[in-house]
Amino acid sequence: MQKQDNTMHQFDAIYGEISNVYHEINRKLGLTDTESIVLYSVAVDENVSQKAICSLSGLSKQTINSAIKKMIKDGILEPLSGQKNENLIPTKKGQKIIKEKISILIEMENRIFTSWSPDERKIFIDLYTRYLDMLKDECDSLEI
Repeated sequence: MQKQDNTMHQFDAIYGEISNVYHEINRKLGLTDTESIVLYSVAVDENVSQKAICSLSGLSKQTINSAIKKMIKDGILEPLSGQKNENLIPTKKGQKIIKEKISILIEMENRIFTSWSPDERKIFIDLYTRYLDMLKDECDSLEI
């Protein structure tokens, strides 16, 4: 077995720690990670569908579907009509949660990114995108 490059090990550790910090933020906001992902997606895109959330979050359709069903039951999202790629619409209760909780998370992220120079933001996005594209290529060529 090939040993992991130290830089890759650092990247993995940072990636894991970022996930842990988001989990802690969600805990402090009184949300599950999946609720936060769904409401965040609804907050930043009023035309977001369950399928889009699965694609953007990397979570399974079953995980997102279960969270959405619970949020509908809890009066946070409007009931779905069953149409394909249907937009998720928050109720007044959902809008309140977005305003009081999700907006805090969005503001935190915006403060961080806007504290970086435009060049730093571009470098970060370019490198992260390049990593993603190369990882997809590796995945596509994977044969076991």
